[in-house]
Amino acid sequence: MRVVTIGVGGAGGRIVDALRRDEASRSASYLAGVRALDTDVEALSELDGLPDEARRQFGHVETDGTGTGGDRTAGVAAIETDLVEMRRAVDAAITSDAAAILLVAGLAGGTGSGATAHLAEALREVYDRPIYAVSVLPAAHEDVPRENAARGLQALHGAVDTQLVFDNDVWLDAGQSVDEQAEAVNRELAERLGALFSAGEAATGAAVGQRVVDANEVIATLDAGGLATLGYARQEVQTDRQSDGSLLERARGLLSSAEEDVDEVEAIKAVETTLRRAVRGRLTFDCPPDAASSGLLVVSGPPDWLHGEAIADGQSWLSAEIESAELRTGDAPVPDGDHLSVLVLLSGVRDAPRLDDLRVGDG
Repeated sequence: MRVVTIGVGGAGGRIVDALRRDEASRSASYLAGVRALDTDVEALSELDGLPDEARRQFGHVETDGTGTGGDRTAGVAAIETDLVEMRRAVDAAITSDAAAILLVAGLAGGTGSGATAHLAEALREVYDRPIYAVSVLPAAHEDVPRENAARGLQALHGAVDTQLVFDNDVWLDAGQSVDEQAEAVNRELAERLGALFSAGEAATGAAVGQRVVDANEVIATLDAGGLATLGYARQEVQTDRQSDGSLLERARGLLSSAEEDVDEVEAIKAVETTLRRAVRGRLTFDCPPDAASSGLLVVSGPPDWLHGEAIADGQSWLSAEIESAELRTGDAPVPDGDHLSVLVLLSGVRDAPRLDDLRVGDG
């Protein structure tokens, strides 16, 4: 699924930067276009993965090019002043093959929290395609205005089709600062988003799955609206390419068939274990699985490990976990891969304990 990705504010720009690096590590492209929009000129200059023409500063009158300093009101005023210009900057990145528009913003800051919903509304007036937001929430110990995230989430609720939420509170320990861990958490988020959007973008015939996850499957899952969360896990698996070069191993190779399949029981166990780690490990946004009304399961890895019965069993287990029959499933072969990975998208979340915490903070 090819998407146009637009970072708004400092965190949004850095995540788009991370997505560019993630895309470069994959065999197929999923970014149809990129832009970074910010009120802070210095933050834009630090994005080493984006060409100069993909960076746009706005709100110079309101911020003097130094950012909003966490002031959400300043972020709103900045985008209102330059909205037409910013929409035109984004227009140039939106190609005909883009299935959706993805706005990425940290909701702790004044720019991301204040400007993103206004930009989404302006784009909706022009484009008849889904508009999603990646909404990054601050950790509880971050020294930021507590109301920004709550108000940013609320503003985006009516402006975009779905918000894919990444909660720093899940990913940062109490003693860790965002600045110190930003690269690691951005890489984690980019890997999950990349796994989602690249699932159906096969570069060769060998990478086409038995059940392809195309743009329609992703969009149908996200049509549940509300908030969405991503689970992900991977494990190394044995393939014919892995060898220690020993005489014993080479002798075994001579006696075995090159066409020998992976043991069925082993494949089923690997998929089951990885799936449970994806769902019960750290989600991008912590919520009970049954809070979702729709789901998508994508299993990727060497073709021999993508056993049909294993994936079917995984689908049945996940359906029971989310207590919904609206679960789509697909596989994404990686012919030269040596890892089995499972991505789970849970959508349609409208209530979770974390949301109550934010409402209290907004109070």
